[in-house]
Amino acid sequence: MIDLILSSGLTSFGVLLYNFGNYKSAIDNYSLAIQCNPQDETAYVNRGIARVVIAEYDAAIEDLNQTLQINPQNAQAYAERGLARAMIGENETAIVDCSRAIELNPQYYRAYYGRGAARSYMGDTQGAIEDFTHLVRLQPNAHSYYYLACQQYLHGNKAKAIKNLTKSIDYKYETDFIESLGSDIFEVLSGGHKYNPYPSYYIRGNIFYELGDEEAAFEDYQEAIEIENKGITLVSDNDEHGFWGRGLAKYHQGNKEGAIEDLQKAAEVALKFKSTAFHQKVSDLLTEITSQQ
Repeated sequence: MIDLILSSGLTSFGVLLYNFGNYKSAIDNYSLAIQCNPQDETAYVNRGIARVVIAEYDAAIEDLNQTLQINPQNAQAYAERGLARAMIGENETAIVDCSRAIELNPQYYRAYYGRGAARSYMGDTQGAIEDFTHLVRLQPNAHSYYYLACQQYLHGNKAKAIKNLTKSIDYKYETDFIESLGSDIFEVLSGGHKYNPYPSYYIRGNIFYELGDEEAAFEDYQEAIEIENKGITLVSDNDEHGFWGRGLAKYHQGNKEGAIEDLQKAAEVALKFKSTAFHQKVSDLLTEITSQQ
């Protein structure tokens, strides 16, 4: 028996749980909503989004396929399916999906994120820069500036990369969001320490090093090290650019063993995303480092 009122209530509660970061419970509520109303488009797309967040990409794609069967004009579903496909290395179809989402809703920022990611994995740094530039305009935050800067660095535009890495580093979080992360995190921030959850210091330090400003480079490396010494990991498991940046920083500091470990992880993640051009770049650097006496 279809119960539209109960389905709507469960979906709304799922949104609340999602906003508080309780993704598993949100998914459970969306699933109950779908049981009450198998045509609940919002429950399907929201469950798909939550599954993307927790890296259940195949299940997310199934939900988003169902959303599009109910409503073929759902821009969110195209964008999120594109993002999920990018995360499993299906970059060409990811670009198609995200492009369709942008046609339907040019203001949905996650479509630019998904397409930018897929383009970067395919070695199209210029296309990725265009998408991440749109992302920054629609959703300016540390995350957006960081990814834009990484592509600018790979494209050879060091000045713009430094500018956007600095924006990533200096980006201010809302106090209530900071407090929601826990007292330890708030203590780091309230103590005046510049902090963001991305390895922007490492990447910017590497650029300074390449420009011959070793003093500025080592200041950035030290900032990143101090943050990580507080128990905060700046490089996420799926950030191939972060592992590359930290590995290169370790190499510049004379930590060859640590550099090799991070660069191997960067190569592994790049292979996972079928990012062949970047994988080759990292592999070449690994060969250079390991061949040294």
